[in-house]
Amino acid sequence: MSPVMEHLFFGLAAVVATVSSLLVVTRRNPIYSALFLIVMLSAVAVIFMLLDAVFLGFMQLLVYAGAIMVLYLFVIMLINPRDGDLSDEGGAPERAFAAGVALLIFSLLSFAISHSQQVEKLDSAGSIPALAAVPDSHGSVASFGLELFHNHLLVFELTSVLILVGIIGAVHLAMRRRSTSRSPSTVGDGQVTVDV
Repeated sequence: MSPVMEHLFFGLAAVVATVSSLLVVTRRNPIYSALFLIVMLSAVAVIFMLLDAVFLGFMQLLVYAGAIMVLYLFVIMLINPRDGDLSDEGGAPERAFAAGVALLIFSLLSFAISHSQQVEKLDSAGSIPALAAVPDSHGSVASFGLELFHNHLLVFELTSVLILVGIIGAVHLAMRRRSTSRSPSTVGDGQVTVDV
């Protein structure tokens, strides 16, 4: 692939990821949020593949955009939220606070990137100096597995526990909502029946 096409695909994937991530947090219906999250994860997988991390890109598609999001959609459908059951979105103060926090994070990231060593080493022509040679094992299954299960094993396990706790909590809320929605009603001779 030519560098121009690679930059074009990278820019397109970055725009799709940014827009879809904004739609994830601005949609009121959680099903739409989950669907836009699938789009965002797919765009991130394309970015990984463009950075020669092909295995990581495929795992992003299979695990996160595939299995995990299907599980999230299953839990959301199990809870079955309706528009009347959803709480109102925050007013102007909450939105202004969220926008301020997002602007602060963006400013901090911009400052960190602009003051990084690679950017400060720009020569007069404006080109980044040649980076160190990438090893042949870059992006391979072995290097990715070693990095994930050796250097970041604790974070990986904590993430899986967090996902499991969220699913258990969603099932518990769904069961409690179902049990409270059944209302007893009395019938002629004092018998009590439960409307299902």
